[in-house]
Amino acid sequence: MAAYPFGLSGAAKRDGTSLIQRPEQGEKPRMKYDVVIVGAGHNGLVCGAYLAKAGLNVCVVERRPLVGGACATEEVWPGYKVSTAAHMLGLLQPRVILDLDLQKFGYEVLATPPIVQPLAGAGPVVLWRETDRLAQQLARFSAKDAAAYPRYVEHLAAVGPIFRQLMWEIPFDPSVMSAGNLRDMAMFAWRNRQMIGRFSDVTDLLTMSAYDYLSRWFESDAALAIFGYYPAGGSGQSVGFHTAGTAYFLLRGQLRDNNTPAGGTGLVRGGMGAVTAAMQRSGESHGMETRLGAEVTRILVKDGKAQGVALANGDEIRANLVVSNASARHTFLNLVEDGALPGDFLDRLRGFGGRATAFKVHLAVRELPRLEGIEASGFGPGEPSQVTIAPSVAWLEQAFADLQAGMPSRRPYLTVQAPSVVDPTLAPPGHHLMSIYGGHIPSGPDADHGEATKDAVTARVIDTIRQFAPTWSGEYLHRHVMLSADYEAQFGLPGGNPHHADLNLSQLFFRRPVPGYANHGTPVRDLYLCSASNHPGGGVTGVPGYNAARVLLRHLGRGRP
Repeated sequence: MAAYPFGLSGAAKRDGTSLIQRPEQGEKPRMKYDVVIVGAGHNGLVCGAYLAKAGLNVCVVERRPLVGGACATEEVWPGYKVSTAAHMLGLLQPRVILDLDLQKFGYEVLATPPIVQPLAGAGPVVLWRETDRLAQQLARFSAKDAAAYPRYVEHLAAVGPIFRQLMWEIPFDPSVMSAGNLRDMAMFAWRNRQMIGRFSDVTDLLTMSAYDYLSRWFESDAALAIFGYYPAGGSGQSVGFHTAGTAYFLLRGQLRDNNTPAGGTGLVRGGMGAVTAAMQRSGESHGMETRLGAEVTRILVKDGKAQGVALANGDEIRANLVVSNASARHTFLNLVEDGALPGDFLDRLRGFGGRATAFKVHLAVRELPRLEGIEASGFGPGEPSQVTIAPSVAWLEQAFADLQAGMPSRRPYLTVQAPSVVDPTLAPPGHHLMSIYGGHIPSGPDADHGEATKDAVTARVIDTIRQFAPTWSGEYLHRHVMLSADYEAQFGLPGGNPHHADLNLSQLFFRRPVPGYANHGTPVRDLYLCSASNHPGGGVTGVPGYNAARVLLRHLGRGRP
């Protein structure tokens, strides 16, 4: 996609307060905007596109030579398009897709075959999306579990909309007793009054471990391994199956309405970078400018007010409002001078975090692994695009126990994707791309994430896959490994955490990123946050960007997006 670092050329657009003039080729770029946004990750682009659509003069500046942040696709090797971080479209909200006309700008989700999961002593099991078909699979292990599964699905479907509504809430500060804040709390209570009848369910999902919550419904090891896989590892956080609060991740499939014109979930044609490319095009169609290779070294603050940003090349971009899509830690500990921030705010911020222990291994291959017993599983012809390797509860528990002992998991849990099965454009003809996500690898300042560790991770991943696909040679043409240190260095994710900080009770809703500043505002006037450091956290949802745009437009008296 062609980059337009200074916006699209064309006629001026008047919005009532400023004249948006997009420079012709060769003209000096403008250096004063209504809004400048730090970081062209998906939330920064969503925020910028909504603000530009509302008529504001917006500039998004990005350190890297491409948009997307952790939602990007890169040609790591010639002919291979690798989604280096986010790898699956599961949570991007239909409201954002439709409001920004992303389908018009190249966004297309491809339906995927069902996931296959080999189970101990049972071979591969197909995780059919249809409730009755998956219940039939569970009946192989427990008649009780087969009968419980439809009730479990209905239960989550009843609780899910409560959390889906909560995603869109802009957190209030419960410690402030002003008239306006009391009004906001009262309106919040009214909008979410359905929570009253489900208060115990909501509390349980936020406080219980996934293992304990699932054990209310299921008795077989197979069912617990199937439904506990994502909470026990797929969230990217340093958590285990028995960690308190992981029951919340059981709701993942309920946090998005898949029955809208925006379509469902799956793999994105062209890789996850096609999502953010569509967001960029949408924003630019309304006059938003995107400057790539423009690293922000400082947010300019004078007399307690944000006035713009300074770039590494010495340029300064002035703006009436500054929005940071960087993490809260990077924004306030690196970009804003300490003197502009209250000491108690910084103290609280330093406690906001959580490390990730997941890894990704990308392989360019000629041959995909063939699961032993796949023919008898009922999967049908062709190859699965995703295989989950967690054959038992003990496997998940041991992977986390190894981490707690300070060592890489000897038997890592794995999500083995072959996106080129669904989208052949991701690899050269006759070749395939494998993207393997798993854990755990110790992280932190003392962790060794060098080449020797990456070699060991690759070998362990291949050995693990070959346990279930013994005819696969394990040979690859190219390899690319991402550990938490790489996620932090490349994408600015603190501790490699895709959520910027763990999603636990101490760091949720009005406590995210710190109490008193969960409404996208900051101690600096006219400086706002729109990143995963805000409610509801990470994942490619678009919600923090949307909610930040709401706050800014309300601040400017322009209503909702």
